[in-house]
Amino acid sequence: MNISNMFANDGILSHRLENYEYRHQQVIMAEAIADNINNNSHLIVEAGTGVGKSLAYLIPFILWAIKENKKVVISTFTKALQYQLVNKDIPFLKDALSLDFSFALCVGGENYLCLRRLNQAGSHGLFELDETEALKELFKWKDRTKTGLKSDMDFEPMPKLWQKVCREGDICFGKKCSYYDKCFYQRAKAVERKAHILITNHHLFFAHIASGWNVLPKFDSIVFDEAHQLEDVASGYLGIEVSNYRIKNLINTISNPFTRKGLLSRLEWLTPQTISEINLLTNKVRRAGDGFFGVLSEKLDGTTKRIRVENFIPNLLKEPLINLSEGLKPLMKSAENYEDEKEILSLIDRCITLSSDIDSIISQTLTDHVYWGEIDGKRIRIAATPIDISSTLREQIFENIKPVILTSATLSVKGDFSFLRERVGLNNGNELALDSPFNYRENVMIYTPNGISDPKDTEEFKRDVIDSIKFILNITHGRTLILFTSYEMLNKAYDALNRLNSSNRLNSLNFLRQGEMDSYKLIEEFKNGDNLVLLGTHTFWQGIDIPGDALQCVIIVRLPFQVPDDPVTEARLEKLKENGKNPFIHYQIPNAILMFKQGFGRLIRTQSDKGIVAILDPRVRTRFYGERFLSALPDCIRTDSIEKVEEFFDEIYHKKIKA
Repeated sequence: MNISNMFANDGILSHRLENYEYRHQQVIMAEAIADNINNNSHLIVEAGTGVGKSLAYLIPFILWAIKENKKVVISTFTKALQYQLVNKDIPFLKDALSLDFSFALCVGGENYLCLRRLNQAGSHGLFELDETEALKELFKWKDRTKTGLKSDMDFEPMPKLWQKVCREGDICFGKKCSYYDKCFYQRAKAVERKAHILITNHHLFFAHIASGWNVLPKFDSIVFDEAHQLEDVASGYLGIEVSNYRIKNLINTISNPFTRKGLLSRLEWLTPQTISEINLLTNKVRRAGDGFFGVLSEKLDGTTKRIRVENFIPNLLKEPLINLSEGLKPLMKSAENYEDEKEILSLIDRCITLSSDIDSIISQTLTDHVYWGEIDGKRIRIAATPIDISSTLREQIFENIKPVILTSATLSVKGDFSFLRERVGLNNGNELALDSPFNYRENVMIYTPNGISDPKDTEEFKRDVIDSIKFILNITHGRTLILFTSYEMLNKAYDALNRLNSSNRLNSLNFLRQGEMDSYKLIEEFKNGDNLVLLGTHTFWQGIDIPGDALQCVIIVRLPFQVPDDPVTEARLEKLKENGKNPFIHYQIPNAILMFKQGFGRLIRTQSDKGIVAILDPRVRTRFYGERFLSALPDCIRTDSIEKVEEFFDEIYHKKIKA
């Protein structure tokens, strides 16, 4: 099949897609990917919104996989894109192209119901009273589900109950399990092994690497969509982390002191003396954990802090964890069946791994890692994160797999991919920058108001920002996404705007803010409501898709520079400085520009979308780097006049309504 002909105005896609529009950029991308597949070369593709990049990479890879009997992984950052590929794009192509190929969704094992653990929970009474009805629902659901996937449930399982009945890799019996032939996870793995196309996410992919390549089937090539997220996701999975929840989970798996449930209550062959001895060792781990995380909590003082000193707190957990592992070993000899033996061995391994991880962090034995601690609600954790993962990705991915395709709408700084290449370790391969087919020049106005104080003048800046937002919202009547760089500023703005609304200084608006409910539900409510304003930070800068009139304005409060005292960011900046580079120029500016482009990209999602992007940070006009941010955006109308904003908004929307 000729790829160009497939995308043509009279091609096969035009006959199968309603309202099909030929996009020159999409054809260029598809042909470039096909060429790089044939040449066994890596390729970076920045494809602006509306290019249709998923079809542009799917078609050449599907054709190649069928012809050469290859297996291709498509990895995304967001679940939304993952499910779009699985439920929409790939089934459409399978039907439209009339090609015989197979595909599979790859998710982590903990997303699958384990029939053995479900029946174990029911027969051994491992559930609590408040879980009784939910457990009954799970037993009914297992008989009607075809996948066993949590995401396919028609009800929301209790998290603590799901933890008891989902698949856990370290206690999976594999072919020795009596439920092996019925196992949802094993069935999924069998499908994955035969599939031409595997769809997964960055988190599972890097869990695959961290596990020694033991999660996904062997594959020949990979496409990283939403590739701008690679460094951060990889850093998280290639480091180590220990939390108070991890200790608590280990203890409760052995014996929960409150519910009297756990392994000890299930192993009927244990003598009272053995149970007493194990409980004693478990209690010592519990007390040591309380002491360890209590001291850590005092040191952190409610914040996220970098840990620069070895043995900054006593390792109270090392000896109790080793003693517990030694205490569990004799049980292996007494185990009456493979199931008991496997679970005991799993607990021994968990004790040893936990002890080793804590020791590595406390003694700081890992080179080129940054050590840090954090308190997040009731969760307290310490971690070691690699400062630079470029060499690891180069050795593990780019030197092992060919071709690798990286794509996203935001990979370059005005066509320059050097920042991405440096961060992910891709020294060779080709690159391609494609602009969006959308008409930004007519459909988007960028508003950069005068008179806003510099962000370093904190209170004045906040006051000016609220005033500007008020003027904008009285023009848009809601339908606005406001993007912040901190929860503190978000919450203060939320309170201030609600006060203005209550005093009739805003046009009867309704405000939604990130954190009030699940992000997916929040976005759905925003899409379907009237006169709504959505306030978000961090994750709302990217990955959310609100096409049409529900979103007509995006307000960017501050340029999205990473917080310099974030432990991982701070360590990256120090390393650049040690290597003779200016961290602000080589890291902070390009990183912020890529996030800035993501935030801008929330507004225009379809050919017919129109609206305003307001940038309230005065540094975009007053600092030497400001024009670098603006020049990274598509060509739009620019103004610093609120009157021009009102005229533009009236022209593109009120006339539309009258028509």
